[in-house]
Amino acid sequence: MGKRYICEYCNNSFSDNPTNRKNHLKGINHQRLKQLHYRSFKDPAQYLAEESAKKPCRSFLQTGECYFGESCRFSHLTVERKKELENQARKNMAKKTQRKKDGLFDIDKWLESRTKVLKKSAKPEFKIPNYSLPSVSGIANLPPSLFPPSTDVWENEPPPEWG
Repeated sequence: MGKRYICEYCNNSFSDNPTNRKNHLKGINHQRLKQLHYRSFKDPAQYLAEESAKKPCRSFLQTGECYFGESCRFSHLTVERKKELENQARKNMAKKTQRKKDGLFDIDKWLESRTKVLKKSAKPEFKIPNYSLPSVSGIANLPPSLFPPSTDVWENEPPPEWG
């Protein structure tokens, strides 16, 4: 059994290959469910403005149902839903203005605190490592790569930068 792709919008699974995935992602059902998912996160004021700009759907107003459903180009807002969205938009706006009054989103204060934190966590000066290697003077025919580096190499060069 091969790999399976599970679409979280559609709650559907199929064998995962480029053709199947491309066909699924272009499908009408997937597009509709993805649109519904993202619409649930929209700001109520923005959603209300978009829906108010559309003409009302006659079929939805007369029967309470529409053949096109959520993909209809006309608005399906009922009076109750419109009032509910207006109340949510007012509440969200009141919260935003209250936060501004309380100073929760004061950018200058945030920048000051951020610079203080960055100054505290500044990197310390590079310290020359103190190392000691075993004496290799007693070993005959030692290759040059095994001789320890001299300390003036560390003292005269700036520290290396990593990554």
